[in-house]
Amino acid sequence: MTTTIDTIEDLIRILDERPEWLEAMRSRLLTRELIEMPQRLAEFIEATNRRFEKVETNFRELKSDVKRLTDDVGNLKGAHAKSVAVAEADLIAESVGLRLTRLLAGQEIGDLSRFQDVSDIPRNEMISFRRADVIMEAADADGELCYVAVEVSYTVNERDAVRAVRNANMLARFTGKPARAVVAGLRLDNRVKSEVESGKIFWHEMDAHALKAD
Repeated sequence: MTTTIDTIEDLIRILDERPEWLEAMRSRLLTRELIEMPQRLAEFIEATNRRFEKVETNFRELKSDVKRLTDDVGNLKGAHAKSVAVAEADLIAESVGLRLTRLLAGQEIGDLSRFQDVSDIPRNEMISFRRADVIMEAADADGELCYVAVEVSYTVNERDAVRAVRNANMLARFTGKPARAVVAGLRLDNRVKSEVESGKIFWHEMDAHALKAD
């Protein structure tokens, strides 16, 4: 059977009818690189996606590592600030008009509530009280015994203020003596300033040089 091609439309119609001819013509007209380009492009896209997924995974892991490092540094700074506060306990007591007599720690703090009815106090709050940054016994100008609860942070925030007030209230309850809430640090969050100004808590600004690691 003879096929006559007189116009471009004839050629297109025949190629539509004979796909194998179209493929043979494509092989003649196009280079192998062009023929393989769609497959290579798909492979490139797939490889690129895999690289992006790997980069994203590495980025997430890096963020996690940075967060852990930041948390560790924060914990170290907090521990250092607490040790400085203990060393400056007499200054903290003086800043609220008292004279330090001794620091309480560990078992001594626990003994304050040993024979008290604490059934209305959540266990986590009792544990937090036992872990208070600084608990001190002090005397006022008349020699009367009182207590001081200190919470320490580089930047004192609302959480520190809440703990200090709660611990001071527990000290007053367990001992029957006056107790003062103190927050100590290098900086004071603006949201805590109103409580300091109202006299609800006392603010002790620590020396920046004292907080520097040797």
